[in-house]
Amino acid sequence: MLATLAFAAAVSLAGMFAWAAAAKAIWPAGWRGAVGGFGLGRRAEPLVSVAVPVVELGVALTILWGGARAGAALALALLAAFSAAVVRARSLQGDRLPCGCFGRATVRDYRMMLARNVLGGGLAAVVLLAGAREGILEGSVAPSGPELMPAALTCLGTVLAGWTLWRAGGLRRRGRR
Repeated sequence: MLATLAFAAAVSLAGMFAWAAAAKAIWPAGWRGAVGGFGLGRRAEPLVSVAVPVVELGVALTILWGGARAGAALALALLAAFSAAVVRARSLQGDRLPCGCFGRATVRDYRMMLARNVLGGGLAAVVLLAGAREGILEGSVAPSGPELMPAALTCLGTVLAGWTLWRAGGLRRRGRR
């Protein structure tokens, strides 16, 4: 039971960080704008804009293939740093802060941002306390033989679904202009 909970927490944590990294790569202008709203300074902003998504992707990959506990420890450290940045920005700018964490830049209440970080920290704590030392996909092997065609069709379907969602988002944005 505990191993299943730790596995689910590890998958959720990896998914959360992979989604965050992908969103920043897909909408870089929104992400850079959100970083600019935290008052980090002109020198730090370009570095943070690039480093955060790279490290987030590293967390997801570490949980999946490197070591679930190591990835969870890195996630916990990042979430603590993100929370400190939110508290600092709140003291400078008030309760509503720019957020480009999971997609386009929006303005959110700092408490919501901290609550999301606490949730991620809880997932990381579960993985740290009960998770496997190896990555959660470490034992997986590539499909072969009769598994190859269904795996290829699944990959193709996933790519097509992602492309459809991306196109639908672009069409919806054009309709607002």
